[in-house]
Amino acid sequence: MEYEYSLNKALHKIVLEKKGDRFILHYREGSFEADIKIISDNLYSLLIEGRSHLIYIARDKEKKYIFLDGQSCIVQMPGQEGKRFDTGEERADQGKSMVTAPMPGKVIKINVSEKEAIRKNQTLAIVEAMKMENEIKSPIEGQVKRIFVRAGDLVDSEKPLLELEPK
Repeated sequence: MEYEYSLNKALHKIVLEKKGDRFILHYREGSFEADIKIISDNLYSLLIEGRSHLIYIARDKEKKYIFLDGQSCIVQMPGQEGKRFDTGEERADQGKSMVTAPMPGKVIKINVSEKEAIRKNQTLAIVEAMKMENEIKSPIEGQVKRIFVRAGDLVDSEKPLLELEPK
């Protein structure tokens, strides 16, 4: 099965193939065998070349949010419901100025106020998901038009957090 995922704003593909009780992961130019055990619906154990990893997973609609070794990424199957995976920056380029939560979580802090001038990649808010803090950065330069949430609010994936106005 083929998957797309975003890591550090770059789109990657991985192919997962089951072979007996093990899996073969095809990634970039290489591939490797892995032993994957389900511990719970949201926790998996991954054994690769004798090294053990815990994978935490949060699910929302067609996307999965993966946390592994201090890194997080968003995974979805390519072409799902005719949609292509896009990043906040790509949405901003398409004229959309809403900044949304990347995954379900709790708003820890809002770093800006309405009418405040902002620069590209400025941290606008911090959302905690699965004990990890995720900085929500501005995809554009401009100003904050409206803030929809407060610190302490629980948010779903793709819930609007802020509306921005391009410069």
